[in-house]
Amino acid sequence: MDQPQTIFRRQVKGSSALVFRHPGTGEPIALPSVPTPKPSRTLAPLLIHPPTKNSRASSQSSSLKAVKKINGSTSAPKQSVAVSGRASPELDVYARPFVPESLTSINTLRGPDFETPSTNQLDFRAYTERSIPSQFLPSPIQPTAPDFSFDPEAGTQAQYEHYFEYHIKAELEAQQRQNASYALYAHGGDTTDLHVVSFKVPGLQENSPYLEVDDVVQLRQIHEDIHIPQTSGSGGSRVYSTFQWTGVIYNARVFSIQRKTETLVVRLSGPRLQPQVVGSDKRPVGFHRLKFNVQFPLPEGRFLPMLHVLPAISQALREIVHTNERQIMTVPTASSNVSDVSSFSKDPLQTHHWIRSMLFPEEVDSKLQTSLNNLSFSRLLFDSELNWEQQKAIESIGGQNYGTLPFLISGPPGTGKTKTLVELAIQLVKNVDNVAHILFCAPSDPAADILVRRLASHFNPTQMFRLNRPSRAFTEVPDTVLPFCHVSDNALSLPPFNKLMAFNIVVTTCRDASLLIRTRMTNSDLYAVEHGLVTAIHPDEAESFHIKLHWTALLVDEAAQAMEPEALIPLFIVSPPLDSVQLPSTPLFVMAGDDHQLGPRLSLHSSPLKDSLFARLFARPVYAEHPLARAKSGKAPPILNQSMLPILRPAFANLIRNYRSHPAILAVPSSVFYNDTLLAEAPGTDRLASWSQWRGKQWPVLFRNNISPDDMDSDGGGWFNVGEARLACWYAASLVRSKLVEPKEVCIMSPFKAQVQYLRKTMRGKDYGGVLWDVDIGPTEIFQGLERGVVIICTTRSREKYVEKDKELGWGLVGMPNKMNVALTRAKYGLIVIGKKDILLQDPDWKALLDFCERNGLMINENGLGEPGYDTDDSVRTTLEKGLLDKEDEQKERKVTRALGAGSQSNGMWTSGMQEPPNVEEYDDVVYDEGEYNEDPYDTPSVHTW
Repeated sequence: MDQPQTIFRRQVKGSSALVFRHPGTGEPIALPSVPTPKPSRTLAPLLIHPPTKNSRASSQSSSLKAVKKINGSTSAPKQSVAVSGRASPELDVYARPFVPESLTSINTLRGPDFETPSTNQLDFRAYTERSIPSQFLPSPIQPTAPDFSFDPEAGTQAQYEHYFEYHIKAELEAQQRQNASYALYAHGGDTTDLHVVSFKVPGLQENSPYLEVDDVVQLRQIHEDIHIPQTSGSGGSRVYSTFQWTGVIYNARVFSIQRKTETLVVRLSGPRLQPQVVGSDKRPVGFHRLKFNVQFPLPEGRFLPMLHVLPAISQALREIVHTNERQIMTVPTASSNVSDVSSFSKDPLQTHHWIRSMLFPEEVDSKLQTSLNNLSFSRLLFDSELNWEQQKAIESIGGQNYGTLPFLISGPPGTGKTKTLVELAIQLVKNVDNVAHILFCAPSDPAADILVRRLASHFNPTQMFRLNRPSRAFTEVPDTVLPFCHVSDNALSLPPFNKLMAFNIVVTTCRDASLLIRTRMTNSDLYAVEHGLVTAIHPDEAESFHIKLHWTALLVDEAAQAMEPEALIPLFIVSPPLDSVQLPSTPLFVMAGDDHQLGPRLSLHSSPLKDSLFARLFARPVYAEHPLARAKSGKAPPILNQSMLPILRPAFANLIRNYRSHPAILAVPSSVFYNDTLLAEAPGTDRLASWSQWRGKQWPVLFRNNISPDDMDSDGGGWFNVGEARLACWYAASLVRSKLVEPKEVCIMSPFKAQVQYLRKTMRGKDYGGVLWDVDIGPTEIFQGLERGVVIICTTRSREKYVEKDKELGWGLVGMPNKMNVALTRAKYGLIVIGKKDILLQDPDWKALLDFCERNGLMINENGLGEPGYDTDDSVRTTLEKGLLDKEDEQKERKVTRALGAGSQSNGMWTSGMQEPPNVEEYDDVVYDEGEYNEDPYDTPSVHTW
C-alpha cells in the first residue's frame, strides 16, 4: 500500500500530539508544521494565520477574559470562567499561558549580539596593586573535585565544599528556569532616543523577576503587522498579524527600576531601533507598534562569590578532619565534673581551628561556669531602653567568657534583635580593647541601611562606612545613609586603602562583602602581607613579632534570611589565616535572627539551602540541648541558680519581650513557634478597642470564615478569590471610616500574586474613591521585618484538592509555618484573618489559631454571624491567653466595665451607625459587568460612601 500523502511537512518540535502511523507499515508519519514565508533581507517574518470561527483561538480568547477582568477595567471577574472551580478535570490549571510558537521560536534563532557595556565596574586588580604589595599575597585556593563517595544529600564536614557547590548549582539552574518563565512576547515598549527603552514588567514590584541596576536584559525587536479586516469566503471578517524580527539581539543593561509602577528602563548599544516599518500592503504607519521579545538572563555573578569562598573554607575543615584522624579528642559534657572539664579552652588554637568551631561548634569549644553571675551589669549603656535579656547578651559577648564559638541571638518578632546588635557594635568599638574593626552585615540592602541609620548618631563618616556594589543605584540609597558611602566617578565605590583600614565599622550585605575578598582585604591576605613585609625587613624579629588581625568581629543581622554559603562570605573575610601562630585574640562572630520566620528566598523549595547557617547552628547540641535553651523550658528560660552549676556558659541569648503586638495577637505565635515563652510588653495596643466588628471577648483578633471559591488567573499569576477580596476591602474601609486608624496603618496581604493584584485594583478603584490608596497591599514575603497597625490576611485557598500542590510549589499559607508566623506577627493592635475554616483546620498550626478564636468567641461564620465562645480547661490555653483572662477577672472584681482590649461603651453604642460586612457564601450567583459597580447582592448597605 502506498503511503498516504500528508498535508504537513514536519512534526512540530516539542508537540505532545498523538503520533500518526501508516496503516500498512506501522511507520510514523511526520506531523505538521505550518510553512513560514521566506525571510526578507532585514526581517525574519513569522506568521500567525488568521483564526476561523471554529479555531482554538476563539476559545483562547474567551479563556483570557479572566485575565482582563483582573488586570483590565472590569469591577470583578465572573466566577464561571473556564479556569475556575467548575473547569473540566482535564484542564491543567497550572499550565503556563499559551504563547504561539511563532513568537517563542524567535528566542531560539541566532543573530548578531550587541553587548551594552557596564557603566559601573570596579577594577579589583588595580585597586589591590595600589593598596598593598601583591607579591606577598598567597595564591587563591582552587576548587577540588568530589570523590566517588560524594553524597549530595549528606552535608558532612568532610564534603562541605562539594555539598554546597552541588546545591548552589542546582538552585542556579532552577532560577534560570524561573527567569525563563518571566519572558515577555511581543511586549510593548516606549522609547525616546532609540537607545533607551522603558516597558512594564508584570511582577516587578514583587521581585518576580528580581532585577538590579546594570543587570542584562535581552531584547529582540518585533514588528507586528496587523492586517485590517477583510471579507472572508463565508462573508465574515478576520484579523491576523505577521510578526517580524529585525534579526538583532540586544543585550541591554538595566538603567532604572521603578518597582511601584513595575516599569523597567534599559539602555542598549548597537543598531538603532526601527520604530516604524511600512508593510507590503502600504498600510498607514499607525498600524505599526514598537514591540519586543524580552528575556531575563540570570546574572550568575550573584552566585560566584559563594562558589569562590567554598574551597578556602573547605580546606580549613579538611585540615581539621586530618588532625582529628591523628588525635583522639575527649569532648566533655555539661554534666561532667569540674575536674573533667578543667582543660576547656585553655588554648583553643592548639586543639581546633577557628573555622571549625564557627561552623561545627561542640561542647569542647565552650567555657565552663562554676559560680553565679552578678545580679547587675557593669556596662554603661548607650541605649537605656534595653531590657534584661538584651543587656545579658551584650555583657556575655563583651566579656568574651563563653568560649570560641558563634554567639547566637534568637529574636522573635518585635523583640529588638537589631536594637541589641546596634548597642553591641557601639560597646565593642568604644569599650572592648581587642575589638577595633567590625564587619557588620545583613542579607539585604534595606536591612544594611537600617543598621547605618541606627548607628549614625554614634559614628561619623570617618568612623563608619557603608560598602555598596558599584552597580547599586543612588536612588535606592536613603539620604541619611549616603554620607557614609564613597562615591567615585558618579558611582558607589571603595575608598582609598588608608581610609578603608581606618573605619571602625564597615556595614554591607553578605553578598557585597565579596568586594573585600576580590580586593584582597581579608584577614588572611592582610596577615600574609604584613608577615611578608616584617620577614623581608626584619628577618631576625619575624618569629617574635605579634601580628594583630584587622577584622576583629563579625556581626550579622537577620541571619536566618541568608543561605549558609552566603553567610560564609563575610565569615571568610574575618577568618584567621590557617598558618597563623600566637594570635593575641581571635575574631568574635555574632548572629541575630529568627529561624521561625522566612528564610532565604529560593526557587527550589526542597533545597537544603533553605536552612540558614543560623538555623543549623541552633540545632546543634551545644545550643539545642543546653539547659537554658528556649526549646527545653516550654516557658521563659529559667534563671540560673546554684543547683545548676557547673554549667557550660550559654553562647546564645533568648529575647522574649515583644514590643509590637497586643497579647491576643501574640498568644498563638508564642505558643506554636516559641514554646510559649514570649511576653507582651508593647504599650498602646488597645487603640482599636471601640471598633464595632470585634466579637466575643472583644480582643483585637478576628477570624472570618469565607467559603467563596478561589479561581486561577489564566495569565500565570496564581490564585485569586473575589469574595475574600471584597471582605478584606470591606474591613479595611470600615477601620478607616471609624477614624481609629489611618489608611497607611492598614495592610492586606495574600500569598498569591493574582489575589494581590485584584486587591490593589479593587481597593484603589472608583468604588473606594481613591481614599484607601495608602492601604499597603502585597504578598506575605515583602512584609517580613515590617510592622503595621492592622493586618488583614487573605489565605485565598478554598479548594482542598490544590493544597498539596501549593505546598510543592511553595504557594499559599497552608503547610507553611514560617510564612504563617510572619503574617500573624506583623500586627500591632489589630489582626483579621479571612479564610476557609475547613481548609485551615487541616494544618495543625492554623488549627491552633482557629481553636483560640473559637473558644474566645473571636470567629464569624460564613453567614456573617458571630459564634459564641466556650469554657475550656486551662491546660489548652496559652500563657498570654491566660494572662488576658486573669486581668479581665481582676477588673471584674474591681467592678471596672472596661476589659483589656475592649471598649467601655455598650455594644449598642459600638454598633450604632455601623454596617456589617457583606455575606459571600452564595457568591457563585453574583456577576459583575465590565465598568459597572453593583451593590451587595444581599441588600446590605453599601460601604463605599465616603
